[in-house]
Amino acid sequence: MAFTVMPETGDTRTATVRLAGELDMSTVPELDTAITQLVGTGRNRLVVDLAELAFCDSTGLACLVRGDNRCAEVGGWLRVTNHRGHVARVLAVSGLDEFLQYQP
Repeated sequence: MAFTVMPETGDTRTATVRLAGELDMSTVPELDTAITQLVGTGRNRLVVDLAELAFCDSTGLACLVRGDNRCAEVGGWLRVTNHRGHVARVLAVSGLDEFLQYQP
């Protein structure tokens, strides 16, 4: 999985994380590290853009929930946006599409 982290301009607490490829057991550590680093720099509002994510398994879902918990510990949140196809279905079946839904 390849991803980039792009902070939003004008807001030092918000960042967008764009994911591409597959979020599974082998790639979750990369996202965990990115979330930890962002929260460590004071960014406690994370928008995870899933437009280019083709696959997500249960370890990926758990990573998103852990990320939200980590952000909540410092007064923030993690939300997902642009999910479609398989990833949208997995989020819907798990109920996380409502829980982690991004509403600008």
